[in-house]
Amino acid sequence: MDTKYIKTALVTGSSKGIGKTIAIRLAKDGYFVYVTYCTDKQGGTDTVNEIVKNGGKASLQNLDVSNEKSVSDLMTLIEKESNHLDVLVNNAEKDIIKTMEDSSFDEWKLAIDTKLHGAWLCTKYALPLLKKSENANIIMLSSSADERPAEDILSYATATAALTSLTKSLAIHLPKYGIRVNAVMPGEVRTTNWQGLENDDKLWEGFADHNPMKRVATVEDVADAVIPLINDPHKFLNGNFLFVNGGNHLK
Repeated sequence: MDTKYIKTALVTGSSKGIGKTIAIRLAKDGYFVYVTYCTDKQGGTDTVNEIVKNGGKASLQNLDVSNEKSVSDLMTLIEKESNHLDVLVNNAEKDIIKTMEDSSFDEWKLAIDTKLHGAWLCTKYALPLLKKSENANIIMLSSSADERPAEDILSYATATAALTSLTKSLAIHLPKYGIRVNAVMPGEVRTTNWQGLENDDKLWEGFADHNPMKRVATVEDVADAVIPLINDPHKFLNGNFLFVNGGNHLK
């Protein structure tokens, strides 16, 4: 496959939910998208099939973002196939919806390894590829949970707080390579990451009622927010935290 002169993107955790929708949105914008999955191969296949059905191009790859060899092997493959990378979307996460009392140390580490260490590993090994791009972008999928860490999302809130700090640091240090780093901060989004709570209509009605816009964010809201950060004609948007939550973080 010769994709040397094709815009290329990698979206981690793109077998479902927000990641899937971002991958589809980038493909619509003309990117060849590397779709990744860790355990949900069928979900990843569905993402690729939808991209192809709509006239886009994509490749399905297995990726464990917490495993250094898995990340390194994927970047080696992208280098062989595409020789560069224009967009890295660090989206993969593993939510542990439990209090400290109910969760294990392994569950705590899983949340941190996936969200924080995964973003660090993917960024580190993608750097040589991103340096070859004329418009290199890293998009972090974070959240405002670190500002309001509920007790049952302690591990996730801690991971996103660390990811926020990582984003700030990279936004200072990577522009020398022509790489911009921004974060998208979704509010509550009704996906399977809620581990069954996505089916609780009363819960989601409450979220919507509390929101200034009287609704919750959709996966499309989040995916569409990624595009203007990447397509900034002046290539000057860097170090931004774009909240996609109807202003709810201000309440």
